[in-house]
Amino acid sequence: MRNPVFLTINVLATLLTMVVSVLVIADPGFALPAGAEVTAAVDTFARATSIRSLAIGAVLLVLLARGARSGTLALLWVTGLLQAGDAVVHLLNGHPPAAAGAALAVAAFGSAWWLAGH
Repeated sequence: MRNPVFLTINVLATLLTMVVSVLVIADPGFALPAGAEVTAAVDTFARATSIRSLAIGAVLLVLLARGARSGTLALLWVTGLLQAGDAVVHLLNGHPPAAAGAALAVAAFGSAWWLAGH
């Protein structure tokens, strides 16, 4: 599991997700379409989901660093599903730039596929 390409892709994708999460915590409107109102509910939900992403990202980075194969495989499936779901929500809400997270889902699913076979 110490494939440098595998590790690099997953560490970079995880760090990118974590950076976006920090930006959303600082500005809950960051991932919303231009002009969208940031209500109290939007603020709470955006920050809560960002904290979730930070926690999952931190665990994934630890698993990658430790080379924990089974835990990494399971969490890659979870992160892939979350990224894919987030991308669909952003597309349906008219914010295609934020749907770029679909690329992160592809990275997670591709990595899970690779890890399952190696």
